[in-house]
Amino acid sequence: MKRIGLLALGVIFMSMMAASAHAQAAGAGKIGWIDSGAFDDDKDGIKRYVAAANALELEFKPRVKELEDIQTRIGAIQDELSKMGSNPAVPVKPETVAAKQEEGARLQREGEFKQKELQAAAAKRRDAILGPIQADIGKAINEYAKQKGYTAILDWGKLAQAGVLFAFDQGNDITKDFITFYNARPTTATTTVPGTTPAKQP
Repeated sequence: MKRIGLLALGVIFMSMMAASAHAQAAGAGKIGWIDSGAFDDDKDGIKRYVAAANALELEFKPRVKELEDIQTRIGAIQDELSKMGSNPAVPVKPETVAAKQEEGARLQREGEFKQKELQAAAAKRRDAILGPIQADIGKAINEYAKQKGYTAILDWGKLAQAGVLFAFDQGNDITKDFITFYNARPTTATTTVPGTTPAKQP
């Protein structure tokens, strides 16, 4: 699902390594690949993460809409200024142009300030809400690796983005299996949206 870009709520993980001392001692070199970007899929992703990300998107939606409205107003002012100078036969008072320009500049400053505020607030809430879930996912990857006998589990999506992965065996892609494994784990975590009753996640 494509979420609000301004909030950058997509899954952000470092390349994840999960090592099993027992597997290493036994000389096993079993390596699995995970695409952490799939965790955020509404239909087939990690339910806890999707629920939390959706809650955050809903929480910040009014503030994002406010920024979009400001940008729309700025665009309308720019159109008005363009029309004012499009017909030389129709004189326009300099003070009228100046007033529109000042209004546009004020809205630009207001928008930039509100955007910085929103980014800071969203980052803080993202860390508070999604951080514990990401940590739990990391813990679950280690559990999964031990149960399945993997020496290492790598996030191929992040490695490819970093330019350090050029090919991998898709037969070792365990993304779906891990998501199923994680979703089956019991949890008491809740996702809270201001003004609503916390809902227990599956």
